[in-house]
Parts: sequence; structure tokens; C-alpha cells
Amino acid sequence: MEHNACLKPSKDVEFQDVYYTVKERKHYIKVTGTRQILRGVSGSFRNGQLSAIMGPSGAGKSSLLNALSGLRTSDVKGHIKIERKGSCYITQEDNHQTLLTVEELMTLSCNLKLPHCKRNAEIITEILENLHLNHRRNVYAEKLSGGERKRLSIALELVANPKIFFLDEPTSGLDEVTAAQCIRLLSQLAKEGRTIVCTIHQPSATIFNYFDSIFVLANGQCVYQGQPGTVIPFLRHVHIECPKYYSPSDYIIELCDADEGKLIPVLSELTDNGKLIYAPQHHQQQQQLNGLNNTTTLPICQNLSKDFQQSVRTFFVEEPKRSRWQHFLSAGTNLSTDGTLIGGVTAFYEHLKTFTKLLDTEHEDTSSLHQFCVLFKMMLVRIMRARVALLIQFLHHVLTALCFGLIFLNLGNQGSRMFDHLKFCIGVIIIIAYTQVMVPILSYPMEIKIVRKETFNRWYKLTPYYMALNFSRLPLQIALNMIMLTIIYWMSGLPPQLWRFGLFASIGLMTSLIAEGMGLAIGMTFSITNGSAVGPLTIAPLMGLAVYGFDFAAQIPYAMNLLMKFSYIRVAVVALILTVFGFERPELECDEMYCHFGDPRVLLKFLDIEQLSMWYLFSLLTMLMLFYRVLMYLSLRRRCGT
Repeated sequence: MEHNACLKPSKDVEFQDVYYTVKERKHYIKVTGTRQILRGVSGSFRNGQLSAIMGPSGAGKSSLLNALSGLRTSDVKGHIKIERKGSCYITQEDNHQTLLTVEELMTLSCNLKLPHCKRNAEIITEILENLHLNHRRNVYAEKLSGGERKRLSIALELVANPKIFFLDEPTSGLDEVTAAQCIRLLSQLAKEGRTIVCTIHQPSATIFNYFDSIFVLANGQCVYQGQPGTVIPFLRHVHIECPKYYSPSDYIIELCDADEGKLIPVLSELTDNGKLIYAPQHHQQQQQLNGLNNTTTLPICQNLSKDFQQSVRTFFVEEPKRSRWQHFLSAGTNLSTDGTLIGGVTAFYEHLKTFTKLLDTEHEDTSSLHQFCVLFKMMLVRIMRARVALLIQFLHHVLTALCFGLIFLNLGNQGSRMFDHLKFCIGVIIIIAYTQVMVPILSYPMEIKIVRKETFNRWYKLTPYYMALNFSRLPLQIALNMIMLTIIYWMSGLPPQLWRFGLFASIGLMTSLIAEGMGLAIGMTFSITNGSAVGPLTIAPLMGLAVYGFDFAAQIPYAMNLLMKFSYIRVAVVALILTVFGFERPELECDEMYCHFGDPRVLLKFLDIEQLSMWYLFSLLTMLMLFYRVLMYLSLRRRCGT
């Protein structure tokens, strides 16, 4: 088989005595005990092979895949050897950045993973042609079919030419023909010198035969590891005959569920819980087909490499860094020649060999600044393409401003309407705060799944993404809030002073930034359902503190005054009142015989805020904004597992 010089040497995935234990909780709160998902399983998945982790529901398939890939490290114990940097994980749900075409997503992947490559267009075309997606390159990802989305997920990772693929249920939701095409594609990618491991529940006979090796789990234990064709001889060793009309994959899984799983310990003991692999030679297979007796010994060999068994000291063992010259010298030793080509895909296989020759560019880590620029541009494109969302937001801000302006039309200079002035200031801040809190709570939980997948596969680091997210939302946020605040200010009849309007708008924008940070922190922490409850629940006490004690401001206790400083809504309301009625504003108009609050200084004295400095209030708002942005960043890191 021809060697692909650009493909770096790949390593096997080996693991020994892996345990995964989870805490059981009552009503998601009280810990009532623990449950073992994985029970000391061992095994290996070889380079150049397509391996499947099979088993009934709840067997621990996804848990094992997550532990091997590093997606889950907490509550996992054992010894795992894997070259983490050369691996990628493709989730069961094919979530991609919305409002981007297939070609734009591929370009994004190239820009982030191959920043110095000058042949990105050529690489993209070759990958899309080989995966039969070139005719869909101008279609939005969300409009692709299930099989096309799965191929796109693979294409996006192939850009960096990873050595190890982990796939969780790649055939989930696909029809039989599409599922077979997907597995056949993975088989060919494995024969190109990659290690491909996927979970699959109960494959059809056609799909089952595409796998080079299978690892069957039941109740967190390994009950079989070996080639698909040796399942029947393996079962014969324990005097179990697979019916001729049964698929071996269906039958071995059905056996695991039979008699409440009483056969699981027997089968697990034969494989030493995965440490031994069933691999009979040709003549031994023939003997087994002719019948076995009780004294027959299973032809088995050690599954784990001797080097790994002698040095299982660390959880994850990264491959030592080597020079490009060393990679070149060792590149020819790793290509597997096991297995035969599937009929009808020879032409596709030749395309793959041509494609891999293009990926001879050394993959280097991109700078944080480059990642920020690429992500910032991508986010701006997505924002501008969301035309329906833009229209809804524009109408919301304009109509809200018009309604609010009509309610307080030309009342801003009326000395007899003191309580209306307070309602005006409170209303402006609450409208801004509630709007900016709820939008990210409802929209961001879906985004976090994509971010977690892309950061885990080393598309970019969290800090550049976090900065790009914050800065990309600023232009639209400023524009919409300025439209709303301008309409409200001039319709309410406040003094036509540009500097005063500037302060008015600055306070509104600061409130908007704080509320958005709070909403993003909640959206990054909770699901849409839980976030919809947590958002109002969190903002309600802040609103209560905002309206508390205006009629007896001088008698508010010190402790309550201190507590109110943690409510950005209260701080913003006070700053807005000071902006509207402070800075030596002349007396207001009075249509009655006597207006006690006609002099703005009397109102400020009554509210006990005449001594407050605008710099002090802006400092409080700035600290609260930083607090929620830091909280947002910590929530992002927690959800992404970094």
C-alpha cells in the first residue's frame, strides 16, 4: 500500500483497569449513594482499524468513549495511554455554527487549524469531494440532511488530519443505507493509517462486518473483544450456539440481557475484563467450527502492549514531542495493511490517498490574537445574517421607546410630577436590564454545546473565544440601545443638552452591558428551561432593591444601603436620577400654586443622593460589570471542562 508522507505516525489507544463511578442523587440534590458505570475494563484499539464499542443501553459505551478521549476526567480512575493532541471527538449530535455555509465552516476550520497553510482552498475542495459534499458547499449547515451533517462533522476535523477519531453513535438517526455509507467512510479513513473508535448500539449485519474489531460492554464489563467474525466461535466455547437466522451482533447483546445478565460474569472472565483478546489462527478457527469440548482452551493473546503494562503510572500519557525530521523518518512504519477493500469503493479509496498527500503542512498552534480575529469576524457575519432576529430586536427597541415616550411625553420639566420622574428613571433601567438579561438566557445554551466540542478538539482556546464573544456583541447592542434611549430622552422633554444626554445614554449602556453579562453567565450555566426560571428569579430581588426606600431614603439602615450597592439596577437608577436632576439644573416648570419639588436640589436632598459623585456611581457599575463578566468566564470554563 502506498505510504502517505504527510500522515504523522499514529498510536494505539490502550487502557487498563478503568473505573468510572457516579454519585446518585435524589431530586438532583441529595447524594444517596454511588453507581459504577465502568468496572475495571481494559483493552486496546489499534492503528489502522475501525473499532466499535457495542453493548445494550446503559452498558457504559459513551462513558468509556468519554473517558478514553479525555472528555470526562472527573470520577474516572485507571490507566489510559493516548496521544491526546492527535485525537478528535465527534459528538452524537452534529451541532455546527449556525448561519454559515459548508464552505465557510471549512474555511473557519482551516483558518483556525492551519493558519500558515497557503493551500486552504485546495484542501477544502479535496475533502468535500472525497466526502461527497462539494455540491453542497454553498448550503447552510443546518439545512443539510442527517448523513450530510455527519460527513460535515468529519470533514471539519479532517482539516487538521488527526491521528485518532472518537465518534459517539455516528449512525444515530440515520437510515440503513446512509448509516452503512457512514461506516464505510470511516473504514476507509482507518485504512489510511488512523485509529477510529466509535460507539454503536446494535448494528445491522452489513455494518457489523465493516468493523475490524469490536469491544462489547455489558453492565460496565467487557464480555468480548476481537474480530466480528470470531464472535460465533467465542460463544461456542461456553456451549452457546448462535442461531443461523441471528446476526452475531444482535445475539451477543441479547445474551447480555438474558436471565438478568447472569452470563455477563462468565464472558467477562474469559476476556479477563478486556485484558485478553480473542484472536484464533486459521486452523484453530476451523477446529472450533467443527466443535469444541470442555477441555478446549481459548486461543487468546495479550491485548495490551508490554511497554504499557510495565509503565502504567500516569492517567494520560502524551506522546513525546519529536522533530519534523524524526516524523519523516518514522512515517513509513505506521500504515496498516490489515483487511481488504470493500467492493465498489476502490475509486473513493484512491481519492483518499490523493487527498492525504495534500495535508503535508505541519499543524502548529495558532496565536490567541489570530484566533480572536477569526472568531470575531465569524461572529459578526452570523449576527448580520440573522435578519429575522435583527428585525425583531429593532422593532422591540423602537416600539418600547415609543410607548414609553408617549407615557411620559413632555413630562420631564414638570415640577409637580416628582413621582412620575422616579417612575421614569426606574422604568428606563428595568426595561434595559430585563431585555438584555433574557436574550442570552434563551439563545446561548445551544451555543455552549458547539463551543465545548470545538475547544475540546483544539480549534481555539477559551480566552480568544470569550473576548470575541464580548466584542462582537457590542456594535449591535450599542446601536439598538442608542436608538431606544434617544427616542425616550427627547420625547420625555428632558433638557436639550448634549452632555446630559451623553450621561443618560452612558448609564443606559452600562446597565445593558451588566445585564448582558448576567444573562450570559446564566445561559452558560443552565439549560434553556432552567435558565428561564433562574433569570427572573435572579433579577427580581435586584428590582426590589431598586425601588426600595425612595420615600424614606434618609432613614434607610446602613446595612440595607450596603446591600443596595450590589444591585446594579439600584445603582443605575440613582445615577440616572442624578443625571436628570443634578448638575445645577434650573427650576422646573410649575402649573400649580406650589411645587415642593420644583427645585431639583430639593428632590436630590429628599432622596439623600445629593452628595453622591457620578464617578463613584460609575465605579460601582464598572465593578459590577467586571464581576458578571468574570462570572461568565468562569461558567464558560466550567461547562467546557477546562
